[in-house]
Amino acid sequence: MFLKKLLLSSIVTFPILLTAQTKQVQSANQIWMSYNNTTRITDKWGIWADYQVKTKDAFFNNTDIIEKTLGVIYYPNETIKLTAAFTQVDLHPTDGKTIIVPEYRPWQMIQWQAKTGSIKWSSWIRLEERFKTKVINNTTLGSDYDFSYRLRYNVFSQLPITKRKYQKGAISLVASNELYLNFGKNIVYNVFDQNRAFAGFFFYTSKRDFLQFGYTKSYQQLSAGNKFKSIDAVKISFFNNLDFRKKKA
Repeated sequence: MFLKKLLLSSIVTFPILLTAQTKQVQSANQIWMSYNNTTRITDKWGIWADYQVKTKDAFFNNTDIIEKTLGVIYYPNETIKLTAAFTQVDLHPTDGKTIIVPEYRPWQMIQWQAKTGSIKWSSWIRLEERFKTKVINNTTLGSDYDFSYRLRYNVFSQLPITKRKYQKGAISLVASNELYLNFGKNIVYNVFDQNRAFAGFFFYTSKRDFLQFGYTKSYQQLSAGNKFKSIDAVKISFFNNLDFRKKKA
């Protein structure tokens, strides 16, 4: 009886809640470009670095976000990577503002890889600590920060479509999905942050390096709760993987 009453109450109140909090969706077409580097120093240690630029709208209309990251990688074995890094994010002016708002993100990540036949799989979980600079007005930044955590989970797969697999000149189809969740005392209406789905391909410029090209669909819930951002992005990335380990005789 209790479950029936609960179900009936949900049926009655859910449309009312939807009406009271009308969803507002902002759409944008962007280009996301990045340079990504991992440098293997020893069997156990390496360096992570990347630089990302995202346009604001209409693909070529102004800059939206610039991200710069530097970190350290620890390799327990050849299938697992542990990374600790720091990212500086520059959020370019929006909503009538004229100043760039910096955000600082220390983060930690565990990544593991697997292979089924010729298909490569990888997943990773990343925890970010986000310090976003407060804004006093359209021209002045505050000295304090809004702090929150964000958890990210990514699943990635890669399927070679050429005879030459994972070698120079090879092409692979790739797909991934990444879920973002916010938490912390400042997070009220948007525990779900966003979801990003990607489909595209890799072109290997060498045995270790490759160019990524494809399409990303990002759907994000903003802090107000009833406001969302839907992004269609063309993604272009170059992955540069260096290895300075001494070759065994």
